[in-house]
Amino acid sequence: MMNLPSAFMTLEIRRATIKDIKEILPVWGQLADFHSELDPAFTPSPHWPREYGAYLRTLISRNDAIAVVARDDLDVVGYAVGRITTLPSFFEHRYRGYIHDVFVKSEYRRRGIGRQLVEEILRWLSQHRVTLVELTVAANNDAIPFWQRLGFHVYMHQMKKELESG
Repeated sequence: MMNLPSAFMTLEIRRATIKDIKEILPVWGQLADFHSELDPAFTPSPHWPREYGAYLRTLISRNDAIAVVARDDLDVVGYAVGRITTLPSFFEHRYRGYIHDVFVKSEYRRRGIGRQLVEEILRWLSQHRVTLVELTVAANNDAIPFWQRLGFHVYMHQMKKELESG
């Protein structure tokens, strides 16, 4: 039997630290499983825990990136990652924010946690003078209305084609 989170739980949204990586990894595993069901192109490698842990460790130490966690009284229940990308000087919006890896455990959804995580990323990006924020969402992801409610809209279509190796 699953213990559902209490409506009276204490929730903390804060910047992630190296110490949080161990608790973020299983949440990323749920994200990877979810995306793999949407499209096999999202299937992680067998070495993903080590590789993603190293990726987060690097990202957390950078000045142009941020990871935030949502913690209840016991552990990490969601997290989000954002970064600043720099385009060539011939673009007006040269410094762009990019949001990726936003995920909240299923039993904690519909409580505004995802919104709080994204708002924390947006606040950080704004403090770094970013004026345009992008993200990629799978075409068949039920979270598209979530992003639209936060003010995001489609302005590009990302496409793929699988090739046979050799």
